[in-house]
Parts: sequence; structure tokens; C-alpha cells
Amino acid sequence: MNDRRIAKPALGRRFLGVPWLWAVAHSAIAFSVYYAIGVVADEALALTPVIFAIAGLIYVLTTMTYVEGGAMFRERGGSNTLARHAFNELVSFVAGWAILIDYVIVIALAAVTLPHYLGPISSSLADGTGEQVVAVGVVVVVAAINIIGITGSRRQGLLVAMTAADLLLQFLLVVVGLIVVWDPSALTDSLDAFGAPSIESLAQALVISMVAVAGIEASSDLAPDLAWRREDLRNVLRAGTFVVPFVYVGMSLVALMALPVVAGPDGPTTALATTWEDAPVLGITSAFSPEWLSEVAKWAVVAIAPLILFFAANVTMLGLSRHTYVLATNRQIPSWLGKLGGGRSTPHVAIVIAALFAIALVLPGDIELLAGVFAFGATLAISIAHGSLIRLRFTDPDRERPYSVPFGVRIRGTSVPLPSVLGLLLTGAGFVSIVVLHDSALLVGGAWMIFGLLSYFVYRRVVQGLPLTTRVSVPEQALLKHPPDVELDSVLVPILGTGKLEDDIVQTACRLAESNPLEGQKNPRLELLYVIDLPLTVPLEGPIPSDKVAAAERALARACEIIDEYPGVEADSDFVLARNVGEAIVQRAREHEVEAIIVGGEPPTMIRGGAVLGGVRGSKPAEIGPISEYVLRHAPCRVLLTAPAEQ
Repeated sequence: MNDRRIAKPALGRRFLGVPWLWAVAHSAIAFSVYYAIGVVADEALALTPVIFAIAGLIYVLTTMTYVEGGAMFRERGGSNTLARHAFNELVSFVAGWAILIDYVIVIALAAVTLPHYLGPISSSLADGTGEQVVAVGVVVVVAAINIIGITGSRRQGLLVAMTAADLLLQFLLVVVGLIVVWDPSALTDSLDAFGAPSIESLAQALVISMVAVAGIEASSDLAPDLAWRREDLRNVLRAGTFVVPFVYVGMSLVALMALPVVAGPDGPTTALATTWEDAPVLGITSAFSPEWLSEVAKWAVVAIAPLILFFAANVTMLGLSRHTYVLATNRQIPSWLGKLGGGRSTPHVAIVIAALFAIALVLPGDIELLAGVFAFGATLAISIAHGSLIRLRFTDPDRERPYSVPFGVRIRGTSVPLPSVLGLLLTGAGFVSIVVLHDSALLVGGAWMIFGLLSYFVYRRVVQGLPLTTRVSVPEQALLKHPPDVELDSVLVPILGTGKLEDDIVQTACRLAESNPLEGQKNPRLELLYVIDLPLTVPLEGPIPSDKVAAAERALARACEIIDEYPGVEADSDFVLARNVGEAIVQRAREHEVEAIIVGGEPPTMIRGGAVLGGVRGSKPAEIGPISEYVLRHAPCRVLLTAPAEQ
């Protein structure tokens, strides 16, 4: 994305863009507070504030890395995209597949937690069958909203306002709580009486507390669709650096002073991890005094917490749908998983499958296992993201960075960002702790990764015939060269059977067809043409060699498969016989009066000696071969030449 678009965004899109991204990220922070305090306190006891302080630090460091990477490339995908640019497609898939299951887990956890904050309204909503019905209903409604594609500035504005109300509530709970339950000895005395939790328990607690990082991935999948200025990035980071530690540490301090660690029949415990494990913030309000203050705080939580939990599930599903689309368009998962449908062009197949998985996770309700599997995927993907950003500082130092992670040290002439290095060490240590200490999370997470890698190998090598490490997609620069205000009714796309480059050509044509800027204007129709080049020894009127017909049908079927991924793009396919491929393309363009031809670059002829000997006349770019040269010289319409990406 060029800097002109970044520096001069549409005012409305920027006004709703940056606050909305902040709302998406904060929903994960709020969700983790509403759900995680009790579970973390069960493991970390009086050291719970320390655990949340570390989790807040990881969140801030990770946000810095994602902001620099997202501002550089302006693409969806988060860690998946960073790894693609820094390493290769295989590493990119590992990051993208690891975070994919985390999206589903966050949806499930939010749905499981929400009913417990409805308990003060009716206890039947928070227990037994009622709890499961509400949780499953949340998943179903969230899936329906994302399939229908309900969007708009009013809805975004409502979500921003709701997030602001939640932030205000948490701020008041911390401030009021510190006043009415202030008792630092409740923390220190329990450490003296019961001793510090074990390293294994602290590692488990840290794993559970990291759920908020899902908001960073969700934001990174939405950011390219919104507008922002450079100063917006710094403002968001400054706000996050203050808000996340304040909420995490403040809420956990109030919680442990309101419901301190005490001796229990099975060892030290706290009511946060027993009575109030499923709704710890309601437990905090129960300890407030006088009673009227407790009641006001309780009903404020009941009014806001279910909405913010629903919002967290909703935006996570939105991020999942965008993430799946990125994986599908880059040929990392089967195209039908990212297929768009409906009036709003939403990836309905991926949303339905994710909803079914989320419901399957909701019903058992094993929160600790879900948190462990989440952390397995999150620590792996985020470690790759930090490593990718560090590597990009060496491999792509000249790329414009609207935001750069600060506090760099010079190594071999390159500034290496220390926050990303620290983030890599912390998340890497978290991943190692899961591998070493959490057998169930390792088993489930490892099985998920093995299944994904095997599927990736079969899909790329066996089904698609593509290399494992090379990206297959449209080069962004090929799209940017096309003027955005060109109006076309029909586009001719010659199919030459050139493999990967041809995939790029067809995708370029589809993106061009989808980029019509005028509301209500019909997308241009694509005409796919395969030219069977027959030698002089084979008569044009005679039977066509079966092998050439089969090759034509395979190439056209492959092109149609790519077009199927772009709803609203229509295409016709045909093959013709000719002695000269370029001449056949130009003749078809004249006959059908198309307004543009999209051709791919090709190797030029190696014959020298001038035109008499069939050589190249004069100097021309390496991408201009005999077919493309003929089309460029004789075409009766605009010709767009798509060259392969630089290696």
C-alpha cells in the first residue's frame, strides 16, 4: 500500500477504523479478565498479579511487532503474513494453522463464560442445561451474523461505545476496589503462610492468562480494510501500554485482596477459584461494602460483561473468516474452505465449520484444556511473528516502515528491535513450558499441527502440484499498476498452460473484475481462451490430437477453479486451433470486441540476427516474448502484461 493512501485516508473510515481496531483488541483483554482471573488464581494464588503483569508485558511487546509488520505490508494474516515475507510459505502455514484453532477456542471460551454472568438474572441460565443452551446459542448467533455479513458504521460505532463503557467499568472497579478492599497484607501473608506456588503451576497460570493475544491476531486480519495515519499507530500503542497493565494488574490485585488465599482441605485456595471460578468479576463485586455499592457494581457487570463477551466471540469469528480466506487464496488450504458466498461475500463454509467445532468444544466445558491448547498455538505463532520481524530487519531493511519497534541495537549494520527479541524469548519459553509440562495440551495441539502439515503436503504437492515453500498468489505490484478508475465490460484472458504464472494471471483478472469502483456497475466478464498451436503438418480442419484437447481442458478447468473463488466474477471458456498463438488471441479480441487483454510475461526468443531470422528487434524487457510481443503490437484494445514476481 503506497504512503499516499496511508497519509490521506477518508475521514469517516479513519474515525471509525482505528477506534474499532482498538475495540477489537480490547474485547479480548476484557474477555480474558472476565474469564481468566479465577482460573489463573487457582494456579498462581497470591502471585496472580505477577502473572498478569507478565501477560500484559507479552501483550504490549507482541502488539509492537504486529503493528510494524502490518504497517509494512498492509495485508491480512498477522503472523501468517509476516512469516510469508520473512521466510517462506511452509513457515507461513505453520503460523497460520497454529493460530486458526485459537480462533475457535476463543469463541468457545467466550460462549462458555457468558452464561455465568447472567446468573444474577436467573440461576437457571448459569447452570446445567440452561448454561449449555445459552453457550450454544451464542455460537449459532455469532455464526449467523458473520455469514449474513452485518456491517456498517453504526454497528461499528456501537461496538466502540460498548468497549469504552467496559473500559470505564473496569477502571471504576479497580479504583473503587482499591479503596474499599485495600489490604496488601492479604497478598504477603498468604505467601508467608503457604509458600510460593510451584514453577509448574506458575507456568500453567501464565499459559491461561495469554488469551488476550487473540485480539492482536483478530485486529491484524481487519486492519488492511481500514484507514489510518502514522500518528494513529503510536497513539494506539501508547494507549495499550497504559491500559493493558492497568487492567490486568489492577483487577488481579483487587481480586486477591477482596477474596484472599486461605487454607482449604486440599491446600491453599481462594474463592476466586472455587465459588466464583466461572464469574470472577462478580466475585469481586460481592466483596464490596457497603451492600448498596456491591449491588450497583454487580448489576453494572451484568449489564456489560455478557455484551463484551458476545462481542469478543463475534469479532473473533470475523477474524477467523478473514484468516481462512487468506489461507485459501494463498493455496495453503483447499479453496472451497475459503469460498465466498451470499450477498455479502462471506466465507460461509469456514464459518459453519468453525461454529461446529466451537459447539463441540463448548459442550464438555474443559476450560483448562482449552486454555492450554490455545497457548500452544498462540505461543508458536507469536514466536514465529517475532522471529519474522527480526529477520525482516536483515532481509528487507529498505522497506518503508510507517512504524518501527523502538529500542534497537545495531548488529551487522542492522537495527534489531529489543522488544521483539524479548517477546520472542518470552513466548518461546511459554511454548517450551507447554511442551514440557502440559501433556494434554501438547497431545491435542501436536495432533492439530501434524494433521495440518500432512494436509498441507497432500494439497500442495499431490492435488495442486505446487512447491511447499513458494507463494502462489497475485503480485501486489501487478495490481497497483492498473488505474483504479478504468471501466471495462469484457476482458480476454489467454490460457497458455504455463502453471504458476498463469494462476497469477487469472487471479489478477479476477481481482481486476472485482475492483469496479462504481456502485451498481456490473463487473466485467472474463473470456478464457486456450489456443492449440498446431504445426503445419497437422491440418486445421482435421481431427484434433486428443492429447492437445486434454491439455486444453485441464488448463481451462484449472482457471475456472480459481475463478470460482471470486463471487460475482463470471467467465466463458473456449479453445481454438491456430498456427500462431498471438494472432489467434488478437483475432478473438477483434471478433468479441473485448476492452482489455491480460497476458503473462514469457521468455523471449533466444534467436539473434534480426527479424529476418525470427529474432528480437531491438532491446525489450525480459518478460516480452514472441506471443506477448505480437499481442502488444496488434491488439485492438488495452493490453495488461503481468510479469512474474521478483525472486
